[in-house]
Amino acid sequence: MRETTGLFIGGRWQAPSSPEVLEILNPATEEVIGQAAVARQPEVDAAVAAARQALPPWAALPVSERADHMSRFADEIDKLGPEIADVVIAETGFPRAHGTYEAGQLSTLLRHNVGLAGRIAFAEHRTGASGARVEIRHEPVGVVAAIAAWNSPQSLAGNKIAPALLAGCTVVLKPAEQTSLDAWFIGDAAERAGLPRGVVNVVTGDAATSACLVGHPHVDKVAFTGSSAVGQRIASAAAANLTRVSLELGGKSAAIVADDADLDVVVATVPPALLTINGEMCVAISRLLVSEAREREITSALSAAFEQLVVGDPTDERTQLGPMISAAHRDRVLGYVRGAVADGARIATGGGIPAGMTRGFYVEPTILTDVKPQSKVAQEEIFGPVLAVIRYRDLDDAVRIANDTSYGLSGAVYSADSATASRLASGMRCGSVHINNGMNVDIDVPFGGFKSSGYGREYGPEGVQEYTEAKAVFLDSAVAS
Repeated sequence: MRETTGLFIGGRWQAPSSPEVLEILNPATEEVIGQAAVARQPEVDAAVAAARQALPPWAALPVSERADHMSRFADEIDKLGPEIADVVIAETGFPRAHGTYEAGQLSTLLRHNVGLAGRIAFAEHRTGASGARVEIRHEPVGVVAAIAAWNSPQSLAGNKIAPALLAGCTVVLKPAEQTSLDAWFIGDAAERAGLPRGVVNVVTGDAATSACLVGHPHVDKVAFTGSSAVGQRIASAAAANLTRVSLELGGKSAAIVADDADLDVVVATVPPALLTINGEMCVAISRLLVSEAREREITSALSAAFEQLVVGDPTDERTQLGPMISAAHRDRVLGYVRGAVADGARIATGGGIPAGMTRGFYVEPTILTDVKPQSKVAQEEIFGPVLAVIRYRDLDDAVRIANDTSYGLSGAVYSADSATASRLASGMRCGSVHINNGMNVDIDVPFGGFKSSGYGREYGPEGVQEYTEAKAVFLDSAVAS
């Protein structure tokens, strides 16, 4: 039982004004594993004020000095790595291999952004059309409310905190309720690293806590990762103060499999593109578009691969698929499967709770065939280990089906012909396309979506630019007539 009932505000751990706590469940055991504080308006006000006070001196530091602070911050995160991994696995049900990877992502992102410092011009000179000499300064946007989802808690915190700090911003982090325990380590590492007070603040809480942050008049930017429905509400609330917003939201990613695709490549890359972190990924390949000529072959091979996966205890090194985050989410995922069958789909494999699993929120890796392109299971984000196989008439029809959802985050194309693959990729309306691969997220490459998958970009130099404002300084003095 871990109690993290303090809030990290202004470089100090503070007790909340409210006696409320969040109870954190282990989704594999259904046991309460800890409690976290609930920040209310007074604590949010204090955290934003601390970030506002820290902003001018932090922004005034040379980039190299900010980078030095970030490196020390990363060092302290690394020292806590094994503890973070254990907590992440307990909170999320991630298999141990991914929980260990996730525990190192904040330090990885901090160091990567330190490396970007020499590649980003925070000031540049140009001569305008009038002939005036101008310095374009890319200044920090200000105080950032970083609101992260539970499905990659350290990564999603890091891809906001790291570029914001490099750009000269200060941060108030609000983690998801389900993963409030691992966020404690972020405050602890900031304190151990001697990060200037108020540069990073951590407030745990519920949806009302997030609402206080989003609507705060002294927050300059909200960076959010989560569902498209919540993203819409955040954008609407932030509009009241014209607060800048970047949103990384849901997805319903499709993989188009051309008839000349290599079956071995499909079987090797589609399962991890759906089932990594238990299928709870916004970028998951959840629709597989195939021709009638190859549907049976591909579905049979993928079903065999799904059935070989080890589903079970996340702490067991052999486990490849853990539980859903909650009972409600498990029931939601299974509800999509039942609805699909009622709508005429067929279960090729999976479709229920794994045999013998009486404890934990588990769902079998599932493949549905005979899925209609306009059905709920093909249109809505399930956020679980469910693959919908959809037939297309020809490749133009495949592109049409791939684009015919409200989402546009990621996609994939499988073909032995590079020209065909390139043409299909060009036709897909999404933020990233993977050729002969299901998924690849590279922290030096901009990541984000089209349509209801959000706006703004994370990772790479483009991710840092999201935390800056351009200021034009005219260097020529006015000439008297």
